[in-house]
Amino acid sequence: EVFASNRIVYENGGLAMFKFLKEEIDNKRSAERIAYLEKKYGITFPDILKELYARTNGGKLKECFVPVKGDPDDTAEVWCMYELGEAKCDFEFKADHDREEPMNEYIPADWYPFSYDRGGATFYWSSKDHKVWFVIPDDPDSLEEPDLIADSIEAFIELLNNSVVEE
Repeated sequence: EVFASNRIVYENGGLAMFKFLKEEIDNKRSAERIAYLEKKYGITFPDILKELYARTNGGKLKECFVPVKGDPDDTAEVWCMYELGEAKCDFEFKADHDREEPMNEYIPADWYPFSYDRGGATFYWSSKDHKVWFVIPDDPDSLEEPDLIADSIEAFIELLNNSVVEE
């Protein structure tokens, strides 16, 4: 059971909305797993990510697209969230991979994986300023100059919520 004290309450008194999730679960192990990851990497997960992972372990999302470079005509699909739990390519695996050669030359040490598109391009959140960045790993231009997608994780969540393609 996830207790109300673990949830973000917004000015209107409502809980965080995650319309982009295909399904919500009561992820009982999320707090334990986040505590492990925070200790391992010396970071603090933003409250909204703690709330999100209390309701999902990650995986496929509803169809949604976010603007790249602020251009509504240039969008990237946000297809899957990196799983929080132990999986073949979960948050920890991806974070460790990005700290090895050659990716550590391009991915700043304070960036952590959030989600990815169908082609493997990754949306990262910064543990320093919580900005969200988009990197296409096989595109040298993207590696040299990643695209800023949102000024905060909350803004990125709002982009996701507002871009869900209704089925």
